[in-house]
Amino acid sequence: MTIVVPHPAAQRGGRQRLSARGQPGSAPTSRITVPLGSAAALGCGHVQPAIPQICAPELMAAAQAALDGAFRATFVPDPLLGPGLSQLGSVLASMVKRHGSLIEATITDVLERSGRYLVLRNVAMPITVPTQELVRASSVAQLNQTSIELAGAVAQSVFLDLIVVDRKESRAIIAEVKRGSGKNEARKIHQVEWVLRCAQVQGRSFLASLGYEVAQIRAVLIDVYGRAGYGDDLTVSGPAIDQLFATPVLAALETVTAALQARLRAAVPDLLTMALASLAGPENVKHLHPPGPLAP
Repeated sequence: MTIVVPHPAAQRGGRQRLSARGQPGSAPTSRITVPLGSAAALGCGHVQPAIPQICAPELMAAAQAALDGAFRATFVPDPLLGPGLSQLGSVLASMVKRHGSLIEATITDVLERSGRYLVLRNVAMPITVPTQELVRASSVAQLNQTSIELAGAVAQSVFLDLIVVDRKESRAIIAEVKRGSGKNEARKIHQVEWVLRCAQVQGRSFLASLGYEVAQIRAVLIDVYGRAGYGDDLTVSGPAIDQLFATPVLAALETVTAALQARLRAAVPDLLTMALASLAGPENVKHLHPPGPLAP
């Protein structure tokens, strides 16, 4: 029995079947083995012209709010570092984490405003026992040519960062997004790769349960800075991100990152002053005050 997963997307006008050109079609199609993997990216070599306003005002406002939140965050002084160094480290670590969340929001913003894509974020997907058995028994090359029905007992439920439905090409991209400034631990890499391979082989059936019929699907790991350490067959990094979506994603990521860098660098002197004051002697510790919000 097909597992139907409730999702807000299923309420957007019912099931939609996309033709090869991405337009709604009505002719029924039978379930057949379809090419997945790299074949899903064919026809995407041309990058559309840059969006006139590269980032929506709401996205830039979110970037500024992320900075303000990092500066206002409550932190517990580390016994070794003391309050000044602890605050400096806390702000920097918080900004790196918030930058990761903004990367995903930026990709979503650019794709949605292109008019070509429908983007679903943080989507819950059940992984079935038959899917796990298939992935466990198959090679990567075999999985890239395989699709399976969403049927059988549910083995686990996972949350996917992005599911991007391409209205033009009748395809979908399941994406996990990593900042990629350093290599992830081996166990994390194995878990994410396992989820992506399972999601790919049952992706078409899962999207059909949400009301979206696509001809092709591909699961990818978007590694923005290219150092996360995931498999080459899954990883999309650098200029290949723009090529995957035929949309100028990197320019928007650079714009948001530059805004964060400017505000952060302006705040660093005050943070360093407080850190140095805390090292001068205990009498200075009680006079420390976090920097207030800076003008954009």
